Amino acid sequence: MTERTVARVVERRCPPGVPDVVRRNPERLRALERAGLGAEPDAELEFFADWLRRALGAGGAAVSLVQGDRLVVPGAAGLPEPVASTRSAALANSPCRHVVETAEPVIVPDTRDDPRWAGAPAGPGGAAYIGMPLTDRAGNVLGSLCALDGAPRRWSNAEIETMTGIARACSTELRLRLAEHDAGREVNRRDEFEAGQQRAFDRSQTLLTASQAFTDTVTVVDVHTQITDLLTAALAPAHLDVAILDGRDRLRPWERTSAVPGPAAVFSTGSPAALVLEQHRILHYPDRAAFDHAHPGGAGDQLRELGLHCVVVAPLPSDDRIVGAVVLGWPVPDAIEPADLLTITTLAGYAGQALGRAHRLLHRTGVAREMQEAMLATLPTVADLPMAARYAPADSRESVGGDWYEAAELTDPAHPDEDVLLLSVGDIIGHSLRAVTLMGQTRSMLRQAASDHAGGPPSVILESFEAADAAFGLGAAGTAIIAELRRSPERVWSMTWTNAGHPPPILLGPDGTGELLDAHDVLFGFGLAGPGERVDHRREIPPGSVLFLYTDGLVERRDSDIDAGTGRLLRLLESVHDHTPQDIVDTVVDTLARDARDDVVAFAVRIP
Repeated sequence: MTERTVARVVERRCPPGVPDVVRRNPERLRALERAGLGAEPDAELEFFADWLRRALGAGGAAVSLVQGDRLVVPGAAGLPEPVASTRSAALANSPCRHVVETAEPVIVPDTRDDPRWAGAPAGPGGAAYIGMPLTDRAGNVLGSLCALDGAPRRWSNAEIETMTGIARACSTELRLRLAEHDAGREVNRRDEFEAGQQRAFDRSQTLLTASQAFTDTVTVVDVHTQITDLLTAALAPAHLDVAILDGRDRLRPWERTSAVPGPAAVFSTGSPAALVLEQHRILHYPDRAAFDHAHPGGAGDQLRELGLHCVVVAPLPSDDRIVGAVVLGWPVPDAIEPADLLTITTLAGYAGQALGRAHRLLHRTGVAREMQEAMLATLPTVADLPMAARYAPADSRESVGGDWYEAAELTDPAHPDEDVLLLSVGDIIGHSLRAVTLMGQTRSMLRQAASDHAGGPPSVILESFEAADAAFGLGAAGTAIIAELRRSPERVWSMTWTNAGHPPPILLGPDGTGELLDAHDVLFGFGLAGPGERVDHRREIPPGSVLFLYTDGLVERRDSDIDAGTGRLLRLLESVHDHTPQDIVDTVVDTLARDARDDVVAFAVRIP
C-alpha cells in the first residue's frame, strides 16, 4: 500500500462528522473497557511493541489504544518522552486516530511533508510512521500497532507484511483477553443466577419450615423463639425486635437479640411500628435517607446510634387485628431484595396467627388453672395429725389435667369413739378443661359416697361412686387411692385403703425405711371391676411414720420407666423422712417435678 493509497482511503472513509461517530462507537468503547487496558504497562503488549521495533529496526514501536479523546499506550518500546513515561497523550491529529477512524493501515514516510500530521507525536525532528489496526472479533478497531522513526523512511513491502503479521498476532491477544473477560462475565452471570436460584430455594425452604414450625407453637415464648430463629437464619439482620400489644393496645418489645438498647424510634407514637398498626402493611426503609424522609424530626437518631441503615417493620396479623410487629435492621443500605420482603411478610403472617392462637390458649389455660386450683381441697386442721399437700401444674404444652387430693374428717356411726380421716388422691385421664371439670365432679361424688358410707370401707365408697358415674353417664375414668386413717380409743393408728390402678402409697417407718404399699386393683371408669370385686387392704401404722401419696407425674419420665422414677422418689423420701410434712412435699416437688410433663400431686401425713 503506497502513501497515496493511504491518503485516498483516509479521505474516503472519513467524511465530515463520521470520525467522531466511529471513534465513539459504544460497542468499541465497551470492548476497550472489557479489555481492561489503560495507561499502565502491560507485559504482553510490551512484548509485541519490542518485537515490532526489532523486526523493523525502527526507532520505536507501540501498542496504542484510543479511548474517546485520549490515547493510551499499554505497550511501548523506544518511544520518546514524555509519552514513554506517561503512556498517555492527547489524541489530537495522531496517525493512530486515523487508523481507528478508517480501520485501515496508515503509512507515512515523512510527517513534515503533509500538514495532516502536523504536531503528531512521532519523534523529534519529524518522523516516519506506520500503523496497523488492532481489532476485536466484531471488527471494531481498538487502536493500532505502530512503528516510528525519527528520520524520514519509506517502508518496504516486506516490512509492511512483517508488521501485518505481528498486528494480527497482537489482535489475537486482545481478542483472547476479551474472550476471557466475556467467559468470566458469563461465569459471574451463571454464578449470580445460581445464587439467585439458591436464594429462592432457601426462601421456599424457610417458608416450608415456618409453616410446620408455627403449627407446633403453643406459647408466646414459642412464637417469639420461632420467628427470631427463622428470620435470623434467613436474612441475618444485625438487629431484631419483636413487639407485642399489651392489654392497653400498646406495643411492648418482647426481648431483643442485640446487646444494645432497642430503637424506641420504631415503637413510639407516629413511629414505623405505630404506622404498621394503623395501615396493616409492611414498611421498608432501604437507607437512612428514606427513614428520615418518612419520619423527620430526629426519629432516626437512635437508628444511627445502633449503626443501622436498612430497616423493615412488618405487622403480626391475627384474624382481624394486628397483635404485634417485628422490626429488623441491617448495618448497610439496600440490604435486602424485594423477594426478601415477601419472606418477611409471610413469616410475620405465620407468627401473627400463632401469636393469636397462643394468646387464646393462654387465656383458656389460665381460666382452667384457676378452676382447677379452686377445686383443690383445703386440708382440714387436725391438731395432732400434721399434713401437707402440694399441686404443681405440668411443665409441658399440655394445658391442664385432672389430678386431685382430698382429706376430710368423718364420723363412723358404728364406732363414734374412733377418729376417722378420709384421704383420696387421684388422676382423671386426659389433659383438657373437661378433665378439670370431671375431676371436680369426681371429688364431690366421692365425698358424697364417703358421707353415705361413713363406716367404709374404702372399696364400698369407690364402688358407690363408680355406680353413680355409670348411671349418670359422667364418663370419669382414671386412677385413685381411697384411704381411711383410723385411730382407735387405744390411740393406735391404722390405714385401710383400696387402689384403683394408682401409683402405690409409700409408708416411711419411724426409722426412715420406705415401703411401697403396692397392692392394687384396676382403673375406675372402664367397667373392669364389678360390684364387690374391689379389695380393701389394712395396715397398722407405727407412731412417727409418714404416709406419702402422689400422682404419676412425679415418677414418670420419657427417658426412664416408672419403676426407676419410683425408686428415685423412695430414696429422696427416706432422706427427708424426719422433716415436717410441708418440707417433705416441697422437697419432693422441687426436686422431681421441675421438668414434669404431667400435673403432680404430693401429699404427706405424719402419724403422731
